[in-house]
Amino acid sequence: MKRRNGTQTKNKKAPVLGIISVIVLAVAAAAFGVYSLCNSWLEDLPDYQNADAYNTAQPTMVYAADGTTLLAEFQLENREPVALDQISEYVLKGTVATEDERFYSHAGVDYLGVARALVNNLMGGALEGASTITQQFVRNTILSDEMRDISFKRKIREMYISQKLEQQYTKDEILLMYLNTINYGSGAYGIEAAAERYFSKDAKDLTVNEAATLVGIPQSPTYNNPIDYPENCLKRRNLVLDRMAKNGVISPEEAAQVKEEPIELDPSEPSMTGILAYPYFTSYVRNQLTDPNGKYAYSTSELFKGGLKVITTLDIDVQKAAEEAAAKKEEEAGDPFEVSMAVVDPENGYIDALVGGHDYEKSQVNMATGEGGTGRQAGSAFKLFTLMACLKEGIDPDVLVDAGYKVDLEGGEPVYNNDRADFGTRTIKSAFGLSSNT
Repeated sequence: MKRRNGTQTKNKKAPVLGIISVIVLAVAAAAFGVYSLCNSWLEDLPDYQNADAYNTAQPTMVYAADGTTLLAEFQLENREPVALDQISEYVLKGTVATEDERFYSHAGVDYLGVARALVNNLMGGALEGASTITQQFVRNTILSDEMRDISFKRKIREMYISQKLEQQYTKDEILLMYLNTINYGSGAYGIEAAAERYFSKDAKDLTVNEAATLVGIPQSPTYNNPIDYPENCLKRRNLVLDRMAKNGVISPEEAAQVKEEPIELDPSEPSMTGILAYPYFTSYVRNQLTDPNGKYAYSTSELFKGGLKVITTLDIDVQKAAEEAAAKKEEEAGDPFEVSMAVVDPENGYIDALVGGHDYEKSQVNMATGEGGTGRQAGSAFKLFTLMACLKEGIDPDVLVDAGYKVDLEGGEPVYNNDRADFGTRTIKSAFGLSSNT
């Protein structure tokens, strides 16, 4: 009987042990699966070994045919990297107090902050993020192509690289890289460019009020922009002041005092998209370089960050002569006439000069190419080229064509005759003589 009881006890334990074994194996398999999945997400990481290079992203330099006359510096951002001692202490400490108060104690990822944010979000509190300064730097530079991806894959990649960077760089180096690259709105990337854009001063000279204003912008560079959204910016500035007081950067009394002050801007206007000379020609070159279906098809990142050197076909002497001739003809014709022209070398097809209008800042419509807007019709002078092409193809000028008041073009705007005149059916020769557009 005793032996039988022992057997029964063992039999009762067996199913329990079996269930536990299955659970353990399932957990282990799940853990291994998650581990394998995360590893697969890390296989095609972009290069992060030289993260400091993002401090000094090189603009593309565009030159005339002589190789020395600079036409443009194309860069994606208005950025002016500076050293740590060239930045106000209020910015340095205020950024840490606002964006990542445990910055100097974590190793790239603030797991305590992640847990706090998760609990707060699950409990129905205000939505809260937990990205560290290091993670924000990684997201905005190394993983910029994935910035709008909200998947777990992107988050795992971001966390992995952040922890790797913390092993390569000191905390102050990471903070400096962040401050030199973060978006402060209105085309200003980096604290020095932001100080110049909004207050026309160097970053080292920013007051508490000004520093708190700028520190608050990166959370939403568009809607915290003090130029376009002053009320949002003021609320965000006051929140930054509270966090600076909480973390001992300033006293509560000083925070309260600064809150009573308005944000007094002294903005400086950004340059004309990096174009320095002959804007109609230079903007045409830029469009040719970035046309995805064109010969070069450079990406935005390649053109505006890659440090390319572009030698164009522009002949400065010919360009000056063309502009003088256009100005003279416009003066003779008077307002509202404008002259455009393209001077092409017949031997090689190079554009030696291009006049698209007389004031690029007022109108970016390039009348020589039709770019920069809806464009303009080439005018009756171009009809000669159409007739020449027709004759070259062997088409008899006495062939009848429809010269009605309108012709619809597939994928384009309809073309009308002047005053919508209907010339009916005419020979090509007759339609040309009547200056029919259709």
